[in-house]
Amino acid sequence: MTEEPSKHSEDTSKKEIPVEIGTHFLKQRYLYVFATQSEVTHYIRTQAIPDESARISEFLRKWGELQPRVQQLIQNESGIAESIAVSELPRGHETQVECYTADKLFNRTFSGLPIVIAMVEIDKLIAAQRTVNLEYVDRLKSSFSRNLGISELLEICVAPTRPMDPIQHLELGPNVHVFSSPNADIRFLGSFVKNITNEDLEAAVQGGIPAAAVISFVGYGGASVNVIRAGNRVVLNNGFHRVFALREAGVTQIPVVIQLSNNPALDFPDQVAGLPKDYLLGMPRPVMMKDFFESDFAITLRVRKRIKVITLSAGVGQHDVPA
Repeated sequence: MTEEPSKHSEDTSKKEIPVEIGTHFLKQRYLYVFATQSEVTHYIRTQAIPDESARISEFLRKWGELQPRVQQLIQNESGIAESIAVSELPRGHETQVECYTADKLFNRTFSGLPIVIAMVEIDKLIAAQRTVNLEYVDRLKSSFSRNLGISELLEICVAPTRPMDPIQHLELGPNVHVFSSPNADIRFLGSFVKNITNEDLEAAVQGGIPAAAVISFVGYGGASVNVIRAGNRVVLNNGFHRVFALREAGVTQIPVVIQLSNNPALDFPDQVAGLPKDYLLGMPRPVMMKDFFESDFAITLRVRKRIKVITLSAGVGQHDVPA
């Protein structure tokens, strides 16, 4: 006599066990009105969580409704980027500035172009970045002093070091190292030959007789808020979130490191945050910081949280060749 399957086993065989894709997200402001329609579609589809992606048609409808207003703004404010206020630092802060500029890493960071440290108007900074991590902005604002005088602003904007997210490390295999951080600014900072010291010998875990050392750096870009000035235009190059957070906190002018592009055809970067040099320097009315604070120009999206990963591997070739 064949035994019938129990009700319990039947229910178990029919039960589906879904495997869900992670939905960790952060809130982000996306300045979408200055992007192309295809860029908006691609960004929301690939970066936003499914609930937001389902609203693409709604976002595109609003984008289309705002385009006449954007085009009118571009026409009315032609040349406004050239009217940005740039002024000398108030007197009395020379010692603080000299302390920053004496730092070796500060000087190496800004070795490519001549620099000055001066006050700039936030609203008319040309800003190539399209997105703002609102959670990070809140963290920054909570760290600001209540009294944001010039001394405090210099520490926030010009100091060569600042607190950064910790970097995680994992050795995946022989000569393969992975570093990760929630801060997208993590980057590879180059490899260099160095003279071996007694301290280096402690790292020679495979023994042998070390004769040469190659050191590789992983870390973050220079901490100072810096801009590139070409003619009368000033393009924000680093420190976007701090600039946004300070502007949201009511600050309208900040001290920054100004890199002077005296020959933009040769010494200005081909791109800044994905926008080409021709747009940044040639558009009569490019996108600026003040656009992030214009009503309806930006939307708040829930986008997938990410971490940035840097993988370092050492490839070695060993061959016998004729002497």
